Amino acid sequence: MSTHFQTRFKTLLQREWMQHHKGWLIAMLILPVIALVALPFGGVQLGEARDLPATELAGAVIAMTMLAVWGITLLMTGFSLPGLARRDHQDRSIEFWLSLPASHSESLVATLFMHTLFVLGLALCVGMLSGLVMALAITLKLGGFGIWLQVSWFQLVLPALAVLARLALGTVLFTLWMAPIFMVFMVAAAWLKRWGVPAVITAVVATGITLKEVYGNAIVWKLLGEQVTGAGSAFFDSMHLIGENPSVQIELKGVGDVLSWAARDATEALAQTASPHFIGGLVAAAICFALLVLHRRNSH
Repeated sequence: MSTHFQTRFKTLLQREWMQHHKGWLIAMLILPVIALVALPFGGVQLGEARDLPATELAGAVIAMTMLAVWGITLLMTGFSLPGLARRDHQDRSIEFWLSLPASHSESLVATLFMHTLFVLGLALCVGMLSGLVMALAITLKLGGFGIWLQVSWFQLVLPALAVLARLALGTVLFTLWMAPIFMVFMVAAAWLKRWGVPAVITAVVATGITLKEVYGNAIVWKLLGEQVTGAGSAFFDSMHLIGENPSVQIELKGVGDVLSWAARDATEALAQTASPHFIGGLVAAAICFALLVLHRRNSH
């Protein structure tokens, strides 16, 4: 990899960070901040986790905060991605990266990386740090300094890092599973502008309903279901052991349990990439990427 390419690509990544980091951080921090501000004035709704021992309660709060922050960031990413397909022409930033000079594909890869893998990975880190603050505040509210001192914070380090590593891998796999859906919306927004996303949704729904009701073929819903289910399993609990089904449910009560679960779950998530749905989705995403590059070349 040439030094010139590395310099150009780093510049493109920095440009995305400088333009969007404030919005990203605000979206990630707004829920924890609101929860902390409201905590002294309201109750704590933790469900069954409220009855856990102090250390496990703190770990559960950290995990729930991480997932909540990641989920909010995912929603933000899902809404913003289609608009990125036309952004460089709207704000004339295409002139900036062509002057580096950077290719259309380099600019697209940098944009997609920062708005998917990077921002979702950042959300996990922000969620963990916010979760630690939330755990400190909630344990203090529930039991005062007594329960606060009962928490073995050092004992939480290894499980927290194991869960973070599992979710980081899950974020990569989740993004790859969802890539065809993300990219179809981006292509539609690039070629059809503001009508792109509504047109795709309308076409998919109409085709799915017609095939299902007229021909008894639910292939559209099956394909979408497989892709979304695969993405969810890839991100977290690919073995479906932390669910509501008591026959397969497990309890994570110690450091060893968490480390073992994280390793086994990550292995299972990687094994699931041998699915034709995963491979076919990547092929579809690659085709959409080529269409985006073609659109940019034709538009400039």
